Amino acid sequence: MKQFLLAGLALVALLIPFHATAQIYRPGFIVQADGDTTKGLVRYREGKLTYQSCIFKTSEEAEAKEYLPADILAYGIEGEAPFMSKQVPSGEGVSNPMFVEVVEQGRIMLYTQNNLLYLEKENSGLKHLYLQNDDHNLPMYTGERQTVSTSTQHLILINSLTLDCPVPDKLMLKVRQRLHVPDVTAIVRNYNTCAAPTSAISYKKDHSWLKTELGVFAGSYSTSLQFNHNTTIHKFYGADFSMTHNFVFGGVLNFTSPKKSERLSVQMEPMYSQERHIGSFNYPRDSYTISGEYTIAMTRVSLPIMLRHTITTNGRFSPYFGAGIVTDYILDSKVTGTQRTEYHATGHVQNSRMGRNEVGTTLSHALTAAVGTKLQINERHAALLQFRYEYGRYLATDLSNSDSRVWLTDKHQGFYLMAAHLFK
Repeated sequence: MKQFLLAGLALVALLIPFHATAQIYRPGFIVQADGDTTKGLVRYREGKLTYQSCIFKTSEEAEAKEYLPADILAYGIEGEAPFMSKQVPSGEGVSNPMFVEVVEQGRIMLYTQNNLLYLEKENSGLKHLYLQNDDHNLPMYTGERQTVSTSTQHLILINSLTLDCPVPDKLMLKVRQRLHVPDVTAIVRNYNTCAAPTSAISYKKDHSWLKTELGVFAGSYSTSLQFNHNTTIHKFYGADFSMTHNFVFGGVLNFTSPKKSERLSVQMEPMYSQERHIGSFNYPRDSYTISGEYTIAMTRVSLPIMLRHTITTNGRFSPYFGAGIVTDYILDSKVTGTQRTEYHATGHVQNSRMGRNEVGTTLSHALTAAVGTKLQINERHAALLQFRYEYGRYLATDLSNSDSRVWLTDKHQGFYLMAAHLFK
C-alpha cells in the first residue's frame, strides 16, 4: 500500500508545477481602442470568463494585463474564433459592452455568448435571435394536450437580413421551431457566400463536435479484502487479508467535443483482472483456538466512467484529474483454505480443509478519483500515466450464516497505477 500511496503522491507532485503554470498563453492579438492591432500572447480560457475579459501580454517575460470589453475592440488566439467587443442588448433597451465570440464573419455576423445567438448586418447593431411564443401568448388545445404556437419573429428577422440573397427553404425549415447552432450557422454561411464570398470566414468549421481517443493500458491494482460475514464453520469476519497487487489490463476511450471544450472529456476504462488474495485469522476461545488460512481467486471485469478535466492542453504534457463511478462484475470466484482447531485441555489438534466456496457478491459500484498526465509523442500517438483511487466496491445483499458463500464488506478501497498507449 505504501508504494502505491507514494506513487500517487509522486503523480500529484508532478501536477503541481503544471498547475502553477496552468495560466497557459497562446499566440494571439488584441485590437486596441484606436484600431491598432498588437500581437502577443493571450491566456487560453474556456466558459464564461472568455466573455468577461482578456488577459494579454506582449511576450513571455512581459507582465500580463487584463482588458475589459470597454478597453479594446477585439482579441483572439491564432487559429481560433476571435472575440469582439459589442453593445449587447440586455432587455428594456439597455445594452452593455461585452465580448461576443464570432462564429461566422461576413456581410452578416453571427455571434455567440453564453449559449445565446446574435446577428448583425454591416455594423447595424446586435439583434438577439431566439424563439418566442405567438404574439398573443394564447395557448392552442389539441384534444387534451396543450400546445403553444411558436412565433415566426425569428424567421422574419432572418428573412429581413437576407432579402438581397434569399436563403434556401430547406435551410429555413430547420430553424422553424428550433434554433440549433449548426443550423443557424449554415444559414449565415450560405448568405455570406452568396452576398460577399470574398469576405466570408467560417470559424471552428474544422473543429469536430466529437473527438475520440482510443488506447490500451496495463497496470497494477492493489487492495486488501475485508469481510462482514461468518459461515457456520469458517470465521471470515476479522480475517486478515494483506494488501495484494494484481495485474489488470484493458482499454481507454476518451471523448471530447473540441467545439465546446478542449479540457472537459468523458473517459471510460473497461478492464479485466485475475486476482489472488491470501489471508489468515486467529480466533481464541476459553477451551480452544481456531486458526486458518484462506486463498481467494477472482476473475473480474470493471467499467470506470469519469469526467476528466485537463489542466493544460499546451505542450507535450497534459496533466489532468477526474472523478466518476465504477461498476464491477465478478465473473467467477473460488474460496479455498485450511482450518486448525486446537483444544486447550487435551492438546488435540483437528485439521480441516475448506471445500469450494464462492464470493457471494457479483455486482458492485464504487466512487473513483484519478490524477494523471498525458505525454504527446507525435500527432497520432500519446502515452498516459494515471493513478486512480476507488472506494466502496462490494455490496452484500444477504448475510445468512447458513449460506456457504462468503460476503465482502461494502467498505473497500483500491489503488490503481496504470500506463496506456493512446492512438487516434
